[in-house]
Amino acid sequence: MLRRTRSTRWQFSLLAGTSLLFSSACGDDDEGTPPAPTPTYEATIRRTAHGVPHITGKDMGSVAYGNGYAFAQDHVCILADQILKVRGERARFLGMGPGSTYAGSDFAYRSLGLHARATERISTQPATLQAMLKGYAAGFNRYIEETPKEQLPAPCTGARWVRPISDVDLLAYAYSVALTGSSYQVALALAAATPPDVTATTLGTPDRDHVKVQRPELHQVGSNGWAIGRDRSATGHGMVVANPHFPWEGELKLWESHLTVPGELDIYGVGLLGVPAILIGFNNDVAWTHTFSSGQRMTLYGLRLVPGKPTSYYYDNEEREMTWKDVTILVLLDNGTLVNVTRRMYSSHYGPIISIPDTAEWTEQSVLTYRDANLENDTLLAQFLGMNQARSLDDFKAVYAREQGIPWVNTMAADRAGNTWYTDATPTPNLSQAALTTWNIARQGADLATTAIWQQMGLVLLDGSNSQNEWQDEPGARSPGLVPFSKVPKLDRTDFVFNANDSYWLTNPAAPLKGFSPLHGLEDVPQTPRTRLNAVMLTEQGEGGASGADGLFTRTELQDAILSNRGMIAELLIDDVVARCTGHTTVPYGTDTVDISQACSLIAQWDRRYDVDSVGAIVWREFAGTFTMGELQASPALYATPFDAADPIATPHTLAPAPAQGTDPVLTKLAQAVTALTRAGLALDLPLGEAQFTPRVSGERIPIHGGGNYDGAANIVGFGTLKSTTPNAEVGSATRTVVNGRTALANGGYVINNGSSFIMAMEFTPTGVQASALLTYSESSNPASPYYADQTRLFSQKQWRPILFTSEEIAAAPAEQITLTGD
Repeated sequence: MLRRTRSTRWQFSLLAGTSLLFSSACGDDDEGTPPAPTPTYEATIRRTAHGVPHITGKDMGSVAYGNGYAFAQDHVCILADQILKVRGERARFLGMGPGSTYAGSDFAYRSLGLHARATERISTQPATLQAMLKGYAAGFNRYIEETPKEQLPAPCTGARWVRPISDVDLLAYAYSVALTGSSYQVALALAAATPPDVTATTLGTPDRDHVKVQRPELHQVGSNGWAIGRDRSATGHGMVVANPHFPWEGELKLWESHLTVPGELDIYGVGLLGVPAILIGFNNDVAWTHTFSSGQRMTLYGLRLVPGKPTSYYYDNEEREMTWKDVTILVLLDNGTLVNVTRRMYSSHYGPIISIPDTAEWTEQSVLTYRDANLENDTLLAQFLGMNQARSLDDFKAVYAREQGIPWVNTMAADRAGNTWYTDATPTPNLSQAALTTWNIARQGADLATTAIWQQMGLVLLDGSNSQNEWQDEPGARSPGLVPFSKVPKLDRTDFVFNANDSYWLTNPAAPLKGFSPLHGLEDVPQTPRTRLNAVMLTEQGEGGASGADGLFTRTELQDAILSNRGMIAELLIDDVVARCTGHTTVPYGTDTVDISQACSLIAQWDRRYDVDSVGAIVWREFAGTFTMGELQASPALYATPFDAADPIATPHTLAPAPAQGTDPVLTKLAQAVTALTRAGLALDLPLGEAQFTPRVSGERIPIHGGGNYDGAANIVGFGTLKSTTPNAEVGSATRTVVNGRTALANGGYVINNGSSFIMAMEFTPTGVQASALLTYSESSNPASPYYADQTRLFSQKQWRPILFTSEEIAAAPAEQITLTGD
């Protein structure tokens, strides 16, 4: 039963809280009336500036109820679509989809069996989480019930597929979130897997050009995360900088909220859409952030097939039959009728069979399969909730040891006392030393397929016919075959820990972490320019350094550092490049000659920042983008001083000298940059903000500052396609014609829909917490909401907003308040 909702827009703090008083007042004539039953859920939502909801519940189920309702106000279309995805029902409502991708998604997720697993295992979740899942679903459903379909926001206005959800749906969706670093990226490859001699229907098989495998952290997501300890903090207390680089569209966006249950929970931060807990944030005692791990969440296996038997494979010279199951989905045809379509889906003993067009297809001789470390992750929600409720850094660490449910991220944490902690506790395959040695040799050129998979996708390919490559069971692991928590990389410090998506190795350069499995990440290897810039900003001291002359960070200095828009490649090479190009005019390039004199002059005068008013930034970016990332990291053809594992932050450096004869390749690459910008229709002297923008608001180009991976910037922005939402669920970015894929240069400029997302700088103080933040794409996905682009404009101007955390701060702020009760 739903109780009547009293909703009022309060503009003055003196009225705060009166809705509860008025809604509970009774007249004298009510004497003798039986009291109303106590509602199951009681929650209050106060939205302060920029739509941030502060949600208070009488218990954990109630705070989740308010959370689900407030979330639906902002992102109803996206979660409704994601529930369709995990239920395998997109084709039922949306048809086959472009290139049969909706049908392919349905086959993949039904084959993975996430919903069936959630149905079977929901009763094994802790009682508190069961209550929260039920409460969240009830709150989400209340919004749907109160909102006529024709009044739902764009783009799901009038959509039949926006339907009530269940606690099982939410658990199944949480299972799917855990697969972001693994099965998520091969879902359509799973749906594309058809035996070469198949005679049955292939209806619903995704088109070849739609099957792409993209390891997230190598393509479109990343992050910078800093935890500052008492030795480097101006207050002597812990500090955290969160700077996840995530999509600005789709289900991988983050949603900001503040959840409170008196005596049980008081947590502020951002969570994954549809997950009733905080992923990155702080409470009164501990703060933390995450970055995407460079380690492996799955291993691919190549199977040698038995001649004439494409569904049988060799394993230690014996034959094994694949298992199979018939999966049936409903498909809406163009004529409006629904038909059942059945596909036979195959698995090896490792896991599902996949087929990657033009890379590793299912042939008469071989096929790929894989094993996923997160398919059995039942503790993800317990992990997040335990972190949210931790009362100390020791409590926080104990959650990691107990649950081992963190799915695909590194963690940097700090506490009030100024202690910091790093771990990459993500579930990692536990391979024998013999298997690791064999793979290491194979990936470095001994086996062409293994090398190609590693270089192109960052994934591990093993010989599935050899039992040596099985995952090894070990006591203390969350699930069989995983590295136990006792053996994952961890580091305690009182100065700082950080990560910028390279491995655990240099989380603090003064104390390198060594001796871990390469499936956690690589050691003694060149670091990305972004990792190097992070380390420079954290370690440089003196006037002009990020932490100032005293070497101690203030919160303002943290804010300025993370949005300084410095670029490591420029800091390493620009003086040498300017010296080489000065005095030159035309340079041969292709069949033409290109005048580089203006380009040279512009980069010489450039302020070496990627700010909206920086002139020359686009020229340098396109110059850097003529090199591969591998070359920018450590090419001996680019750097005079090579990489040295004993000095990994400072090396490599200095531009390699020009050849004794022939055209200087540096000048040729500058000509290439000029040509690219000309093809894109951009004047060389265009300020970055006029070339780099987001079309989030129709008809408006909001200028965006920040750099890309090829700039070596910390504040990363770019264009990404990493999302599984359908166009029906998310308003998409403008189409673009790509000129330079490395730098994301397109005709008309750089279109931004990805990168820095939730940016937070916080500090513990003797009396509480002080923090500032920005949610770059803003709080709501509804184009009609005032919270759809307000923070995007703040981000454009580098205007941080204060985080309101204490009850006094929240009560004093103008707010929109609603009190909900229901069963």
